[in-house]
Amino acid sequence: MHHLQSQRTQSLVVAIAAILGAFASPDGASAYVPDDRWSTTASGSTGTNGDIATITWSLVADGTSIVSEGPSNLVSYMDGLFGSSGGSNLTTRPWFSLFQESFDRWTELGGIKFVYEPNDNGVQMGGNTAGVLGVRGDIRIGGANIDGPNGTLAYTYLPNNGDMVVDTGETNFYNNSANNYLQLRNTITHELGHAFGLLHIESSSDHLLMEPYIDTTFDGPQLDDIRGLHGLYGDALEKTNNGAGNDSYSLATSLGAIAAGASKAIGTSAASGQAVGPDETDFVSIANSNDFDFFSFTVNSASLLNVTLTPLGGVFTQGAEGGAQSTFDANARNDLSLAIYGTNGTTLLGTANNTAAGFAESLAGISLPAAGQYYVRVAGSTANVQLYELQLSVANAIVTQPGDFDGDGVVDGDDFLVWQRAFGTSGTGLAADGNSDGQVDALDLAIFKQHFGESLGSVVAATMAVPEPAAATLLLFAATMFVPRKAKRLVRE
Repeated sequence: MHHLQSQRTQSLVVAIAAILGAFASPDGASAYVPDDRWSTTASGSTGTNGDIATITWSLVADGTSIVSEGPSNLVSYMDGLFGSSGGSNLTTRPWFSLFQESFDRWTELGGIKFVYEPNDNGVQMGGNTAGVLGVRGDIRIGGANIDGPNGTLAYTYLPNNGDMVVDTGETNFYNNSANNYLQLRNTITHELGHAFGLLHIESSSDHLLMEPYIDTTFDGPQLDDIRGLHGLYGDALEKTNNGAGNDSYSLATSLGAIAAGASKAIGTSAASGQAVGPDETDFVSIANSNDFDFFSFTVNSASLLNVTLTPLGGVFTQGAEGGAQSTFDANARNDLSLAIYGTNGTTLLGTANNTAAGFAESLAGISLPAAGQYYVRVAGSTANVQLYELQLSVANAIVTQPGDFDGDGVVDGDDFLVWQRAFGTSGTGLAADGNSDGQVDALDLAIFKQHFGESLGSVVAATMAVPEPAAATLLLFAATMFVPRKAKRLVRE
């Protein structure tokens, strides 16, 4: 059993690495310090890093044997602190909600789903007994007087065990009702981090839930703690679509309609550094190179789209428990890329992968040619988890007049001169490339001819130097297109 003394009179105990014989070497490059995730639970296999998991939990009856501690007395202890009601139905106890809230907070933040198992058959806690649906939870919670007040608050086994023992000698600590019994809730929530695979981390610059000392200056998991959850089990969107996630356009997470002049964003809760409020839930991430996040949105007319993808996570000092600390840049864990797709989900309208890890990717002025539903894809290039914020804004499309190569709203002789000067050139963004095929050629001249004399908003007369009928004028243009320019020709630049 691994204990640490608190700098603030109380301590949270690390998962019982010595008993399990599975204390992982700290991975300082992750910031959060991961152990193994759950590989299998009562609900079945959980896959690999970044995959979701359903983990059940139960409260053991008093008298249940705990390895190295004796019989559990958690239920009677909590009843003594908070009162009891409901007989054998523990969910009616006034203290049950404090446990439930701690589990629910982790559930809403990432790809893990904690489910209360009302049954527990009383086999010894702390062994290698697996959870069984309808029999006992994957994580079983009991209590014993571990070392009296002002010492160990609780300890927890790592996956695939997860059993938690609460010190029932800490009466004054757990009986503190401030901030809805924050001292008890932060203890339980911290221990659950161990139960699903996180070890202790220390930071001299920020406050984190998975530090080895109790801290009640915040409520619940902080940003790096959430990164750890996502690194092991993915973000909360991976649980959507009955667990299929949002890895393809057909499973895209809907951002809803975006009106012209409006914007939408997702992932905004991660933008304010390590501090996370107890009501913040908007966290998204790419867990590894096999993870894709698709989002859909709709526009009600032809539009122009601007998109910015910003990696997040913060810069802070960190180190494994008892080790040296260094500056860690969680903004630069994975080189993210951005892609925009048309209404069929497969036609690529724009892509950005121009910057290194830690820098934003952006696309501006992507043409959405008609009303409908479009798609955005976020992807990563490495096995590292990366939080991010995705921002989209929509503007009315700039309606252009076909054949108006100089952009003045009128198809006239000046546009022919633009075409003539560019004839034979190739590339992107050419003003006289009327059909956008990357070439200025006779096809573009045909567009000019078809729309000669037209204008945006109204029909206007062509302003040719010699006002002749359009057909005759076009014949003149065709006959003279290769005549060298005259030195004094007046043209609009």
